[in-house]
Amino acid sequence: MPGPYVTTQKLRFCDTDKLGHVNNAVYAVMYEAGRAELMDKCGLLTPDGAFGVVIARLELDFLREMNWPADVRIETEVARIGAKSLHLHQRLLVEGSLVSRATSVLAVIDTTTRRAVPIAEAWREALEHWLAPPPRPV
Repeated sequence: MPGPYVTTQKLRFCDTDKLGHVNNAVYAVMYEAGRAELMDKCGLLTPDGAFGVVIARLELDFLREMNWPADVRIETEVARIGAKSLHLHQRLLVEGSLVSRATSVLAVIDTTTRRAVPIAEAWREALEHWLAPPPRPV
């Protein structure tokens, strides 16, 4: 297995709030950056704009606060590929420490009809490269 898809983002001073730590909404933006890059790499964001990916569910756990300045490592894995949707697991790390984790469900849509469409075989093959190994039984 290749491991998760990894990208990084730099925290900005304007990401901080009155308490001096990175605002909770920025976590969701970091996850979006990781998802978007992976979807683009897998060909789901077509150049003609005919297909897109919309988020149907986002579950986010805040484990530690983030502080500026820092670089954030965003790890994204495909947990499951369905007929018209896919599930992702993501993690945010700062200096090697896990600060947050998220699970999301994305639907692939036809941008003209705004309806979910089946995941094309080429997309499925590209996504399978980032498929996480199944969890070990306890």
